[in-house]
Amino acid sequence: MQRFVMTGDYHTHTFYSDGTSSIEDNVIVAIEQGLKEIGITDHGFNHVSGGIKRTDIPKMREEINNLQQKYPQIKILLGIEANLLNYNGDVDLTEDDIKSLDYVILGIHKLTFGKGVKGSFRFNLRNFFWDTLKHRRKITQSYIKAMERYPIKVIVHPNYATGCDVAGLAKACAEKGVLIEFNGKRIYFDDQEMQTLIDSDAKFIIGSDAHRATNVGKCMLQYEFLKNYNFPLDRIVNIKYNE
Repeated sequence: MQRFVMTGDYHTHTFYSDGTSSIEDNVIVAIEQGLKEIGITDHGFNHVSGGIKRTDIPKMREEINNLQQKYPQIKILLGIEANLLNYNGDVDLTEDDIKSLDYVILGIHKLTFGKGVKGSFRFNLRNFFWDTLKHRRKITQSYIKAMERYPIKVIVHPNYATGCDVAGLAKACAEKGVLIEFNGKRIYFDDQEMQTLIDSDAKFIIGSDAHRATNVGKCMLQYEFLKNYNFPLDRIVNIKYNE
């Protein structure tokens, strides 16, 4: 496999959620890494330990608009890492939220505030302790329902916090044009699941999931992982490599 580098990093965090760097810090490193685009995707509102506030969105938009003028050599996008909240496919976004963003990525996290105390407790508890085939299928259906209801661009770090039916997810993502992420902090696919992804029609994206600026644009973990499977690089939308 040829070495590859990112052309755009669309999964980065700042101190607006649980990151340690500013938006500008991330942008500067992205430029140093040779990226053409960077997306700021702080955790959604219902993330227990690091969710942003809705009042942060206009502040972030204004900041990005100003930085775009300062750094015209790179495209700066405002996204969000939304949280899947329950089996109905609800996420922590409203229509007005979506209108304020350039794009949405979606993941499951270990602790989120769901819709209602009882439903939230059940969803989070089962993600911790009920990793059964039935539960994985229900989680996959939850992803699919969310993709049908919201303009999701990427499913991030699948199998983190709880497993899913990888074949079912890949099929749905291929049909709906949603990308599957190979994450810079965590990749939880086994050999069989990787072969399933290779055999699918899905497209993929590399995301650093950087929580500090120094990790923006880094993809060594993904490279080392994917080369073990001779993964077809033309299926990854945000990298460049030598043929």
